Amino acid sequence: MKKSLVAVVFLTVLFSCGKYLAEAVESPEAAGGKATFRLRNPSASTVQVAGDWNNWGKGDAESGEVLVGLMEKGEKGGLWSLTVELPPGRYRYRFIIDETRAVLDPFNPRIVEDHIGGKANLLIMP
Repeated sequence: MKKSLVAVVFLTVLFSCGKYLAEAVESPEAAGGKATFRLRNPSASTVQVAGDWNNWGKGDAESGEVLVGLMEKGEKGGLWSLTVELPPGRYRYRFIIDETRAVLDPFNPRIVEDHIGGKANLLIMP
């Protein structure tokens, strides 16, 4: 009886966590002089990567300016991505949702101070 209960609990936990494991995303992915950033946000109209290398994602779409670091939205589950070429070094970055809301990369545990007293993620390019 005790073994059956343990098995049921184990299987319940395993199957309930499976959804979250399947949704896991690697970001950033750095290799071969390129970094790929990914963010899952199905409800966003635009997502940008803003960082040291691109003037922190400046641009205003309403005034006709190009949105720097604009990511592409994939067809599956609202996964946004962008690959950029970067030389070896350390780079701070964050995501900008709909040109107004800055968020950290939930898949990158490296967090540092940004250039204006806030927080940013850290990318280390080999």
